[in-house]
Amino acid sequence: MLIDTLTLRIAVDLDGVLADTIVTVCRILNEHRGTPLTVESFNQWNAWEIAGITRDEFFTALDEAWFSWKEVPPTEENLAEKVGRISEFGVVDVVTGRSPATVGPAKHWLDRNGIRYHSFIRTYNTTDGKTRLNYDVYIDDNAELMSLLASRGHGAGILYLQPWNRNAAAMPRIHRAQNWDEIRSIFPKIEK
Repeated sequence: MLIDTLTLRIAVDLDGVLADTIVTVCRILNEHRGTPLTVESFNQWNAWEIAGITRDEFFTALDEAWFSWKEVPPTEENLAEKVGRISEFGVVDVVTGRSPATVGPAKHWLDRNGIRYHSFIRTYNTTDGKTRLNYDVYIDDNAELMSLLASRGHGAGILYLQPWNRNAAAMPRIHRAQNWDEIRSIFPKIEK
């Protein structure tokens, strides 16, 4: 049975799905540490290990990127239009694990880039915290989140492909998308 699009709740992640924050993080780390990091350098989820820094240092750099929110590029051109197309399938919320200090800059970024959404939801735990919200569809770049979703008996996920998740295993009810046009084409195929 196809999901009832009149009641569909859609959770869209911010970092790595809407905002290409890793581009700005690479610039920050390269300036501070003299490293040659690029987005493609991060071919696994625990980016701090690749960067040779602690987890806290990585998240500090991520926060610093958001304090320079005008420098954070969108993941794709014409993103507002592409994200807007999925609203025909339900209510779109931005669901993120952004730190409290970066919520304001993140909302400014969304506004500046014309991304329309119903609610901005900040979770304390980006993986388990998101699944507890019980959305019907999650669009995220976190393969661990997708694994948790696949273990549930309902709902679906769309893994937005990035270098750090390309090797994720196939999972039930989890679709893979290279871009937002593919995301749009997946929605009619999602089953409850």
